[in-house]
Amino acid sequence: MSAINDKVNNSTKYTVMIVEDDPVLQKMYNQKLISEGFNTLIASDGQEAQDLFNKEPVDLIITDIMMPRVSGIELIENIRQNSKEKTIPILAWSNLALEEEKQKALSAGANEDVIKGSLNLEQLVNLVKKYLPGS
Repeated sequence: MSAINDKVNNSTKYTVMIVEDDPVLQKMYNQKLISEGFNTLIASDGQEAQDLFNKEPVDLIITDIMMPRVSGIELIENIRQNSKEKTIPILAWSNLALEEEKQKALSAGANEDVIKGSLNLEQLVNLVKKYLPGS
């Protein structure tokens, strides 16, 4: 049976990478996703996320946009241009409600751009589940 079929049948958990430079938000998102049955990987910036992505299998990425070293936009571009996993769902997550930033994230290859303050944790989980069948 293929890995995706295993995940759809719930015999294997999905892995979500959380890329967030705020340790409080990291912990909050991590705890919520684990409580919903997901495996998680945590990165504090885009460079750490890229390194982790190259080593570990990931089913979905939630990335902040504004981060030190490598931004979320650069991370998305790198994954879309240089990865064999070009179709992995990526949710861009930002405090900015600027249309220009949203368009940058979507143009880079994000599946969705979400304003952090506009979603509660349950809505975040529902958004993740939208992209991961059977989760």
